[in-house]
Amino acid sequence: MKKILATILLFGSLWGLFECSVGDFLHGYDLSVVTAAFAIFLMSVTRLKYGRSGMQLGMALVAGLLRHFNPVGTCLICSSIAIIIEGLAFEIIWIFPWRKYNTLSMKVGMGVISFYSIYAIGYLVTQILTPLFTATFFLSDLIGVLPKIFSQAVLAGIIGSVSLPLAFWVDSLSISFKDKFYYPTTLSLICMCWIAVIAGI
Repeated sequence: MKKILATILLFGSLWGLFECSVGDFLHGYDLSVVTAAFAIFLMSVTRLKYGRSGMQLGMALVAGLLRHFNPVGTCLICSSIAIIIEGLAFEIIWIFPWRKYNTLSMKVGMGVISFYSIYAIGYLVTQILTPLFTATFFLSDLIGVLPKIFSQAVLAGIIGSVSLPLAFWVDSLSISFKDKFYYPTTLSLICMCWIAVIAGI
């Protein structure tokens, strides 16, 4: 359990750092879908590698918290909400036994379905919740952004057709660290991520 908690903090912190650095850059070019796809890929790899349900939601909570405390960037609340909702959507969708399907065509199809669904759910729910926390929710605003949500979700699905098979390949690699190296390295990386984000690097 201690190792799983350390791993949640590690990958959640790396995800948060990515959101606060590369994510902000991509957002400026309306390419947040790439950031989301990276996050879904990271969640897929860790689920396949560790096989622990709830772990990815924990990572999302860490990343969302880190994103919220970033002094640089725009729309911190909506970004944090999106990250957490993506983690929750991932947990719901991965109730299905994805690991059982080993053919490449199934992995590609699962990638399309899961990445499309997680991105669309995350974006849609964020558009509903953010106004409730910061302003006033108008249904007309949500309807107006629906075409953008579902069109970008298609791009997420296309990325997923490559990313999920890649996640299965990463899972097949034999990568392990001894505890005496794992914990100090993990703690150092977590601290570096949080210092970098809070400092606005």
